[in-house]
Amino acid sequence: MPFKVRVSKYRHVFGSPYREQECYKNISITKNAHDGSFCAVNSKFLAVVTETSGGGSFLVVLLSEVGRIDASHPRITGHRGPVVDLKFNPFNENEIASCSDDGTVKIWHLPNDGLKIDTCQWKIDLHGHQRRVDYIEWHPTAENLILSAGLDYQVILWNVEKAEPIQIYRCHPNAIQSITWHRNGSLFATTCKDKCIRVIEARSGRIIAREIGHQGPKTSKVVFLGDTNRLLSTGFGKQYERQVAIWNANDLSNPLIMETVDFSAGILVPFYDHDTRIIYLAGKGDGNIRYYELTDQCEPYLYFLSEYKSSSPQRCLGVMPKIGLDVTRNEIMRFYKLFAIGSICEPISMIVPRKSESFQNDIYPETPGPYPALSPDEWISGLDREPILVSLKDRIENTNMPKITTYRTFDSVSIFSNRGISQRITQLPIAEVTPTPKSNTNDQVTSLSVSIEQISDDMKQQTNQKSLRKIASLRMSATSTEFNQIRDKFQTETQNTQPSINHNFEIKKKVWSFDINEPYTSMHQPQVNGIDYCQEYLKLQEEIQSLNEIILLKDNRIRLLEDELNVLKILPEDQDNKLSV
Repeated sequence: MPFKVRVSKYRHVFGSPYREQECYKNISITKNAHDGSFCAVNSKFLAVVTETSGGGSFLVVLLSEVGRIDASHPRITGHRGPVVDLKFNPFNENEIASCSDDGTVKIWHLPNDGLKIDTCQWKIDLHGHQRRVDYIEWHPTAENLILSAGLDYQVILWNVEKAEPIQIYRCHPNAIQSITWHRNGSLFATTCKDKCIRVIEARSGRIIAREIGHQGPKTSKVVFLGDTNRLLSTGFGKQYERQVAIWNANDLSNPLIMETVDFSAGILVPFYDHDTRIIYLAGKGDGNIRYYELTDQCEPYLYFLSEYKSSSPQRCLGVMPKIGLDVTRNEIMRFYKLFAIGSICEPISMIVPRKSESFQNDIYPETPGPYPALSPDEWISGLDREPILVSLKDRIENTNMPKITTYRTFDSVSIFSNRGISQRITQLPIAEVTPTPKSNTNDQVTSLSVSIEQISDDMKQQTNQKSLRKIASLRMSATSTEFNQIRDKFQTETQNTQPSINHNFEIKKKVWSFDINEPYTSMHQPQVNGIDYCQEYLKLQEEIQSLNEIILLKDNRIRLLEDELNVLKILPEDQDNKLSV
C-alpha cells in the first residue's frame, strides 16, 4: 500500500527567533513559580512582570525599545503583592489589567509614548476576592468586561466601566487552574484542582457540562477552539505523562481524542489560532514549542505539524495579536519568550515559507479586530455577537490599524420626531463601526478626516456618560456623498410641500470618506432653507437606535414565550409516559 502524505499549507511552518540586537535584554524577570501569564504584548507595548523585594511591579516598554533596557526604566508599582497575570485590553491598546497576591484586579492607562516615571496610580481598582487572584481574561466581544479567578475558589465577572461585579460564580470546590472564553463570549470554561472541566453559562452561572478531564494531580489547562463548540485541554495522566485532549463542550463524558505528548514534568500551555486552525503547545521549563493542525472532518482531529526547538528553557510566552503581525514575512504567529534563566525576552516568529512577496490571502483570512461588537449593557441584556472581523491586507496609512471589512448597517425606513434634544457625541459607535471608505469617480468628494488617536482620547472622556449605545456623529463635509443625498431629498420634498420637521426617507449603507492627515475638528453644520440637516440626521440616528432597542426587547420576549411553550409541550409527554408505565 503506497504511503500517503497529508496535504496542508502549514506543513512546513517553522519558528524563526529574532536576532540578538532585536531582543529585549536586562529585564529583571520574576522568579515566581506561578503558571500565570508574566508577559503580555500588543501592537504597541510589551509588558513583563519583574522581580521586586516588596509588593508587585511590572515593566511596560514600547515595542521599538529593543536592546538593553535600562535598570531604572519606569515601572508600574501599584500592587501590594506579587503580580501573577497580565492582559492587555483587546479593544484599547493603552489599557492593561493586572492581578496580584493582594486579592485585587487593577486596570492601568498607558500613555502613547510610554511611561516616563514610576507610577502607582491605577485607573480602576476591583476588590471582591478574599485571596490571591490567579487569572484574568477580557471578554472577547463586549467592551469593559473582564473575568477573574481567585484562590478563594470564586470566579467574578466585572463591569470595568462601573467598577462593580456583574456575576459571582461559586461552583468550584478547589483552586481554579485556568479560564477561557468562548469565541462569542456567551460561555466560559474552567479547569480545577478537583480534575474537573466545567463549561459555564456566563450570564446565569448555570453549569452546562462538568466531568473529570485528566486523571493526573498536576495542573491542567483548557482553551475553547473558536466557534467549533469544542475544547482542547492539556494535563497529566495517572503515570504523569503529559496529555492533550479534545472535548465536545456539551458532553464531557468522553474525550473525542486524547493523546500522550511525552513524559516531561513542565505544565503544557495551549495557544489556539482560529484563523489558521493551528494549536501551539508550550511547556513551562521546556525549550520547544509543538504545533498541531486541527480538523473538524474526522479523527484523529489533531495532526502534528512540526516543533520549534531551543536550548534555552522558557518561563512564559506572550502572544502578539493578529493585527500586529508582519504580513510581508508571512508571519502567522509571534511569541515573546521569557527566558527561565537570564534576563532576556526573545520574539519568535512562526512563518509559512512562500516564494511570493505579495499578500497571501489563504493564510490571512479576516480576523477579529480591536473593535467591540457589544456594549456591557447589550451583553447583559442577553445579546450575543460574533467578533467584528477586519482584513490585514489593507492598512490605514501611517497607522498599525487595519480597515474594517464587516460592520452592521441599517436598511429601514424611519420617521423624524421631536423626541429629545439633539446632541453631538464624539465617541465612536459600539457596534456600528465605520466601513471601508469607497471612492466615487463621478463626484470629487472632499475626504473626511478622522484622527484615530484623538478619537480614542474622546472615547475615554465619554466613558462615564450614559450614551454608550448611541450612534456617534462623525464630522461630515458639506460635499460628502451621504450628506448631499439627504440634502437633495429634503430640498425635493420642501419644493413640493410646505417645510416640515417630520420627513420619510430610506437610510442606505453608510459611506464615509476619511483623510488621516486632516485634524479632527467640530462638525460643519450648514443650513439650507432654514433647516439644519446635520441636526436632523442626528435625530434620525437616535430614532433608529430607539427602534433597535424596542426590537431587542421584543426578541427577548419571544424567547421567553418559546421556552414556556416548550415546557408546556414536555409536561403532557411526561404524563403519558407515566400512565403507560
